[in-house]
Parts: sequence; structure tokens; C-alpha cells
Amino acid sequence: MEPNLILERLKMQDKKAFQQVFETFYPPLVAYSYKFTYNQAVSEDLVQESFIYIWENSSKLKIKKSLQAYLFTMVRNRSLNYLKKINLTDSHHLIDISNFLTEDFQEKMFFEKDMGALKQKAEEILQCLPEKMQEIFKLKIMHGFSYKEIADEMGVSVNTVKTQLKRARFKIESALTILYFLFFC
Repeated sequence: MEPNLILERLKMQDKKAFQQVFETFYPPLVAYSYKFTYNQAVSEDLVQESFIYIWENSSKLKIKKSLQAYLFTMVRNRSLNYLKKINLTDSHHLIDISNFLTEDFQEKMFFEKDMGALKQKAEEILQCLPEKMQEIFKLKIMHGFSYKEIADEMGVSVNTVKTQLKRARFKIESALTILYFLFFC
């Protein structure tokens, strides 16, 4: 069904349209939320809350790009707000840039050319990092080395590796967040 038609039917509180959207997006949205919360029940609750919000506010929805991007953004924000609410910090980097770059939902969610452009931008951002930071980032994220292995390989301390990774993640995540909103919201 055409996206604009679905939005119009949702605004008129069409139960069949809502059910179709729910059945299409519920599983990938729960999986996406889980990548942030690491809690299936919480992820299901957050996605259900998002759909309740959509239903209750359907007549007031102002979706500029796509319903799909809107839903994923809403679930991401709710998941991050949940983590803030429980005062969870990402000190072990469980929620890192590798999730963003390899999400299964992205291939379904975005057109191939858009994903290609976003990945190209991510690579450009990576190339802008200092050489040593790039190398540390690639060893950790792309090759799965431990902090100790990276430190030994590069002849630096484990603390240096952690600091460089934290800085790299921050720079890349900040830039990709901006790009994400420019491309898809």
C-alpha cells in the first residue's frame, strides 16, 4: 500500500491500516529497541507505547519523510530515554557504533542509494580521525580485538586504547546522528 495512503488512513483512525502497520513494523522495531535495552520485555513495552501514541495522536501526526523512519526514530528515542531513566551508562560500550553501521533494519528501512551515501559518509568521517585513532577503532570494531591485544599491537597502554576508542565513538556517533537526521527525518 502507498505510504501516503496509509498515513491518511491512520489519521482517520482506520483500524485495518493501523493493524497492517503494526504487523509490518512491530517485530523489527522490537529487535531495534532490544539493541539498546538488551531486555526483550522492555523493548516490547516501548514499541507498544509507541504504537499507542501513534493511535491516540493519529489525527495530529505530522510526518515529513516516511512513517517507517518516524517509527524507528520514535522507538530509538524511547529506548534511549528508558536507559537515561534507569541511569544506565555505556561504560562497556555495549551500545556502540557497530550496531549503527550493521543494523538489519536499515536495509529494509532505507533505499539502497541512501544507505550507500550514509556508509560513504561514515567512511569519510572515519578517514578524518587521527591515524592512530582510526587504526585502534578498526582493530576493535572491525576485527574484534580486545583492548589488551590492541595495546600490545600498537605499543600503547590499555587506557590509551580505551580513551582513543571513546573519542572515536563520540566523533563518529555525533557526525552520523547529524547525517541520519539530514537524510531520513
